[in-house]
Amino acid sequence: MKIFARATVAGGLLAAAFLVPAHAQDAKPEDAVKYREGVMSVIGGHTGNFFSILQGKVPHKDALAYNADALAAASKQVKAAFAQNTSGSGVKTEAKDAIWAAGSDFSKQADDFEKAAVALASAVQAGDQAAIGAAAKGVGASCKGCHDKFKD
Repeated sequence: MKIFARATVAGGLLAAAFLVPAHAQDAKPEDAVKYREGVMSVIGGHTGNFFSILQGKVPHKDALAYNADALAAASKQVKAAFAQNTSGSGVKTEAKDAIWAAGSDFSKQADDFEKAAVALASAVQAGDQAAIGAAAKGVGASCKGCHDKFKD
């Protein structure tokens, strides 16, 4: 009987794991946009903090690695945050409909940003000032490239 109960519980948990991603695609457009804006706010916050420290505007050099690592972690959420197409939903958003258009290179832009953010975190961990500068420029360029195409 215990084996049957364990198998039933395990089966239920496994089924629930597969239902969560499907349910996430069915979010109300306003909830999907709110989530997406939250992810981008986190990215913006850590990017702003990182550059403020790097440029000497604030004296928190001990937080440079924290912000770089957090930015790298958040960069991995961008594609998921934009997975639900909210174009035509009537929800106010700064995301252009072009993100979800056929042939869009949004996914590549998100991948480029993730690679740049991970490279930045690695450069900070290594303490290589030249690499930090180059990686910081890469992050800035990837942000600008995506925002120029896909943000109102």
